Amino acid sequence: MKTLVLKSSPRKDGSTARLADEVVAGLRAGGETDIVELSLHDLALRPCESCLACLKKGATGCAIDDAYMQKIYPAFHDADVVVLAAPIYWWHLPAQAKAFLDRWLTVSTFDKDHALGRKRLVLLLAYSCEDPYGVDLVVRMFESICGCYGMGLDVIRYQSDKRHVREATEKLAEALELGKSLVGWAPPALTVRCEACKAALPDDRALAIHHVQAADEVHMAWKRDHISAVHTLANTDQLVEEALAVIRKEGVPHLS
Repeated sequence: MKTLVLKSSPRKDGSTARLADEVVAGLRAGGETDIVELSLHDLALRPCESCLACLKKGATGCAIDDAYMQKIYPAFHDADVVVLAAPIYWWHLPAQAKAFLDRWLTVSTFDKDHALGRKRLVLLLAYSCEDPYGVDLVVRMFESICGCYGMGLDVIRYQSDKRHVREATEKLAEALELGKSLVGWAPPALTVRCEACKAALPDDRALAIHHVQAADEVHMAWKRDHISAVHTLANTDQLVEEALAVIRKEGVPHLS
C-alpha cells in the first residue's frame, strides 16, 4: 500500500502535524513502509489557472510546471491512501491546502488504475472555534468531493480550545488507531460506469452517491429526471437511496 501524507500548517509541531505523525505511527506499527511525507507549506504551489489543459484528450497532468508537478503529483498519482492534515483558518482550509485542492482538477482525468475512486482520503482537521460554518463546511465539502468521485473518506476533528493535541491523549490514540486500521488497505475495483460522464466507480451505491453529489449540468439533468427533490445538505441520504433504486432498476454499464 502506498501512502502520501501532506501537512499544510506552517507550524511544523502543530496539532495537525502531530495527528498526521500518529496516523503514520499506526501505519508503520502495522508494517507499512511505502509512505511519502511532504509539507505543502514548504512547496511553492501556484494556484490553478483554469486553463483546462488537464481536461483535454491525452492530457497526463497539470500544465503548470511547479512543485505540484515535480513532487506532489507523481506521489498523489501512485498513492492508495492520501492523508491531508490541515488547520481551519478563517472558516476554511488554509491557503496551502486550498491551492493543493484546486489542482485536483488534474486528477479527474486519471487513468482507471489510478482514479480517485481507487483512493482513500484521511482528513485531519484542528480548529480553535466550535463554529458550524467553519470546520463542518470543510467536512461537508470533502464529503461532496469524495462522494462525487467514489473515494473513501475518514475524518478526525480536533477542537483545540487553545490546547495542543499532545495534551489530548484520547485524540492521539484515535489517530494512531486509524493508522493501524488502514494497514493493508486495498483499493477497490472499479466495476460500474456513469452513463452521464463516463466516470468509473466502485459499485452501484458509489454511483448513486456520485449522481447526487455531482453538480454539473449533465448530472443535474439526471437528478431532475430521476429523483424527487433538489439536493440539499439535509436530504442527501434520502436522495442517494432514491438514486440507488433507479440504478438497480434501470441497470448500469459494468466494466470488464
